[in-house]
Amino acid sequence: MASSFVPGDPVRPDLPGPFHIGTIEFPFWTGGPGFTLAKISYPAEYDGWLAPADASEGSYPSVIMAPATWTGSNMYDWFTDYVVRHGYIVFRYFPENILALDPHMHADTIGDAIDKLLDIDDDRFNPLRGLIKRDAFAAVGVSLGGAGALLAAARDRRIRAVLGFAPGRNVKQAELYAGIDVEVRTVATPTLIVSGQNDRISPGSGLHYLDLVPRGYKAYVEISGGNHVQFLDPCDVDIHLPGLPRDGKPSITFAEQHAITNVYATAFLHAALKGYGHCEAHVSGADALLALASGVLSDLRSEAGPLPLPFPATPTGVRGAAAAAVPAAVAGDIVGAAGTVASALALRVNGLVRDLARGVERVTTEVEKRIAR
Repeated sequence: MASSFVPGDPVRPDLPGPFHIGTIEFPFWTGGPGFTLAKISYPAEYDGWLAPADASEGSYPSVIMAPATWTGSNMYDWFTDYVVRHGYIVFRYFPENILALDPHMHADTIGDAIDKLLDIDDDRFNPLRGLIKRDAFAAVGVSLGGAGALLAAARDRRIRAVLGFAPGRNVKQAELYAGIDVEVRTVATPTLIVSGQNDRISPGSGLHYLDLVPRGYKAYVEISGGNHVQFLDPCDVDIHLPGLPRDGKPSITFAEQHAITNVYATAFLHAALKGYGHCEAHVSGADALLALASGVLSDLRSEAGPLPLPFPATPTGVRGAAAAAVPAAVAGDIVGAAGTVASALALRVNGLVRDLARGVERVTTEVEKRIAR
């Protein structure tokens, strides 16, 4: 069908991206009761574990992926691989409590993940050093993780885009979600919500959250024949939460739902984080209207707003703090400049101390196990 996309960069979001995928996996301390397992996928020179990063774009926006209840970072290759091949770094994690039903856990972990990515960007021994675009973070989540991503966007101004796949909402937890609604009403970040037409686990929640987001760019895409569970990797899972109905039967396959979702998600991220404005046409412009008319989508709504938002002027982290301190020093505010860098260094040292402590703990545990044998 006809398209409004122009030739050249970037590769169209409905075509495979040009990058290979490198991966790193490591224990991730979130500041809660312990640490969990995290995985970073990034544009690389070839596919593989610890593959050399592809530095052809200089630096890359980052996506933090919050999983649905009872799932972890291993259930979303369909999305993460697609966007990494289009030039994004993706941070995935297993939640501290895989059975938790409170989106606040994901909101907190998303903020911790951004802190970790900024640490990595300053780490001279990390292969991703200098490749994190420090003013371009997106929060993305599925189901409960989608609600957590919206909460994170309300709280953390470093988040420049938020994307929810079938964001969860449990009406039986009225008090909890009433508080979440209050926070979502403060979101001032470009927002895209993607739902399935046959979602019976959290029906209507996508539109509910869309209506709460108060201003700026926001859009809602509903996939004809899609459901809730098919936002996971292909599997036999039938999520059944106590007191909630089973999911609706889809009339499209996992692969079809994934392919449609990836186009809208990638186009939205390109527009919001990379400034490729023509990609937005696929989210709410002529291309989206064609998809609605042809039956690919069952619902489509949007509200105009700036894409991308103006990026924050104040850099963060050690290198960013050093840059920010220069104008203060030139102006004669030596104390202020030193304080800026010292604060950032303190955060970095704290991170190193936490990592060292965790390493010592793991070694001690292993020694104790061997002694016990």
